[in-house]
Amino acid sequence: MPRKQKILMGLLVTLALALAYRLTNPFEQETVQRLPYARATRVTPPKSASDSETKLRLDLLESPPKYNIALQRDLFRPPKAAATSEKTVKPQASAPKPPPKTEREKIQDQFRRFIAFGSYRYGDEIYIFLERGKQVLIVTRGDRIDGQYTITDLTEKSITITAKGLSAPLKIDFNES
Repeated sequence: MPRKQKILMGLLVTLALALAYRLTNPFEQETVQRLPYARATRVTPPKSASDSETKLRLDLLESPPKYNIALQRDLFRPPKAAATSEKTVKPQASAPKPPPKTEREKIQDQFRRFIAFGSYRYGDEIYIFLERGKQVLIVTRGDRIDGQYTITDLTEKSITITAKGLSAPLKIDFNES
């Protein structure tokens, strides 16, 4: 008899013994006349609507109670200082807005988020490992970043890119940051 059949026969015999025991000794829940730790309490029926104590206060819905709550805007300033400083604060003239950024400055700001953490040279090709948050990019000459920046030239720590809005190629050095 193979080993698997022996194991199966052993399990079937164990099942038959367990069923025979359960059928001959059924489980019965024990019952008691009185719960030893329960306290007797009397339940009173709800009061009828005719009682003078029961009233529905609709006036609270029409005019809710007003609370006098002083709100403090600065959580780290004591309440008295906050109240006096709010009275003395005068509106200041708005600071002049900086001139709008050029397309070149916008692209440089986008590439400041990249961190170069290594490079690899294979023959004439150089591969640079760039990290932006949780994203890791391996770029080489001719690759596109974000679908709009084409890498035209690169060294171990810098890349030169062209984009649609740029009149001249932009060199980004990763040693600066």
